[in-house]
Amino acid sequence: MDCPHCHRLLYSRQHPRCGHCGGLLPEELRLATHEIDAIKAEIREIDARRAKAKEKEQEEREAARRRNDGAGGGGGLGTGFG
Repeated sequence: MDCPHCHRLLYSRQHPRCGHCGGLLPEELRLATHEIDAIKAEIREIDARRAKAKEKEQEEREAARRRNDGAGGGGGLGTGFG
């Protein structure tokens, strides 16, 4: 969708002004408040899922590190004599 003033592609239909020329966008080009709220809610949900997945990945790495630390007799750094 293009700006009616400068005819360039609109960055976002959430903002009342064109990101290129600053021209005021007509109401029919902008998203309604409920649509903007729905987009923001979806972004929050995605962010929460990413944070949860990242936390789970960190926990799995830590568990794997603990398993490896306990399974190998010093991690291969020493001679085994001592």
